[in-house]
Amino acid sequence: MVGERNGEKPLVVLGLGANLGDRLANLRAAAGALGELPEVAVAARSAVYETPPAGGPPQPDYLNAAVAVRTALPLPTLLDELLAVERSLGRRRPDAVRWGPRPIDIDILWSSDGPIDAPGLTVPHPRLTERPFALLPLLELLPDATDPTTGRRYDALPAARHSLPAVATL
Repeated sequence: MVGERNGEKPLVVLGLGANLGDRLANLRAAAGALGELPEVAVAARSAVYETPPAGGPPQPDYLNAAVAVRTALPLPTLLDELLAVERSLGRRRPDAVRWGPRPIDIDILWSSDGPIDAPGLTVPHPRLTERPFALLPLLELLPDATDPTTGRRYDALPAARHSLPAVATL
């Protein structure tokens, strides 16, 4: 669990997912690569959860987790770095099929700097409140997290009432 502390860099929660190849190894490689990014410090990692795919064609189940990082990078710059990590782990965009299978997916879920709505980047993630596989790992790291646009606590949302099986540690 991590929280906001005075004088520290902004906190950003990233969602990780994988359903191709060695899913757990892909998540761990991504989490490790995040710690190697310049001006990014990993603050906490959630457990790893196994979940069915949300939308898209028939495909294998996902492993999902969240990683909290502290960074002063502007979110669009951070996103560019995350896309480079995805590419280094075999992800090719644009994906052949929207919401199709992938070796790794890294999304910016939430930021302590508040909302952003820019071309190609919306934070908090536009489907965060609908997806237990993203919301529950975030809440594991930040139990008191709120939506920066509405002020509503995420733990009060219907998606937060689900339970997911933790299958590993990140």
